[in-house]
Amino acid sequence: MSFAAILVETIPVFIIIGIGCLCRATKLVTESSEKTILGLVLNLLYPCFILSKICGNSALQELSTVGGGLAVGIVTTVTGLVVAYFAAQLFQIKTGQTRNTFTLSTAIQNYGFIPIPLIAGIFPKEIADETLGVMFIYILGLELVFWTIGVSIVSGSRKGAARRLVNGPSIAIVTGLILNFTQAYQWIPLPAEKAMEQLGLCSVPVSLLLVGVSLAGVMLQGNWLSCWRIPTAALLVRFAVMPILFLAAASLLSFSKPLMLVLIVEASMPAAIFPIVIAKHFGGKPTVAVQVSVFSSLACLILTPGILTLAFALFDVDMKPTALDKSNLNQPPAALQKPSDHHPAAYPQIGQHRVPGSDYPPA
Repeated sequence: MSFAAILVETIPVFIIIGIGCLCRATKLVTESSEKTILGLVLNLLYPCFILSKICGNSALQELSTVGGGLAVGIVTTVTGLVVAYFAAQLFQIKTGQTRNTFTLSTAIQNYGFIPIPLIAGIFPKEIADETLGVMFIYILGLELVFWTIGVSIVSGSRKGAARRLVNGPSIAIVTGLILNFTQAYQWIPLPAEKAMEQLGLCSVPVSLLLVGVSLAGVMLQGNWLSCWRIPTAALLVRFAVMPILFLAAASLLSFSKPLMLVLIVEASMPAAIFPIVIAKHFGGKPTVAVQVSVFSSLACLILTPGILTLAFALFDVDMKPTALDKSNLNQPPAALQKPSDHHPAAYPQIGQHRVPGSDYPPA
């Protein structure tokens, strides 16, 4: 898949984020309603999406895959914290609160809200569903580090770390794994399963809107760009050092295709936005987190497709065909093609009814 084709798949993500920015700028979504939407996403929509992708996922019925995803999530996140800390030292970001907030904000990539629609858009559905299930295990490992070591770095205290691990997404991941291993998900009534799936699908666009709302909210406050060293160091870590480390790890884990794909996609992600909230509530410097998040989010519009294009070429990854693929450019759209007179199924036989939306009669 070419850079242009991947860009086509990523642009809708950023269009929705841009709409979220407009919603906040025009006060269609206020700060108080932003908190309400965040609670809805984290405690209902996102858990439903997680359960719908874990239950029945054959890749997650193997302990090695689950354990591997969890371990990789922990190791890569700890590695990110170490790299970000040394980058802060290298760029003379030494003030306690500033350095600690920079370390957390730069180390944690946007691990869910942006990767989910990208994976769904780039890969065929079967591969996408399997990859998303493994990604949630990776996220569980990441959040174990985020809510313990990460928050402790910003706050300077380990108090309440265990309690912070109990949240909607983590409960959904653990519950989904139990249901998947025991096959108990088969006892979920079909109407309930359908409702859960539909609620889960809502999580993707609503989450992207929320990303835009959050970015606009902090940018509209002003006075958030105080030092160019901070965004420069963050971009270097997020789009140079960490992609190299992630892709190196992906090459070592090529025997597990879903986990390899998770690492490839996560390697191209900008910094997360949630550290801004952590900095506000745990004694950090929100302006530092804002600089890291805003600049990396703007840069990822070009750098994310670039990194994915390079990585997919290196790892020879099969992806969903797009309208920009060369094989499609040489043919007119299917709707404009004439049915062949020699094709036995080109026209319905006498007494048969045409299937709506299809050029072929029923079997």
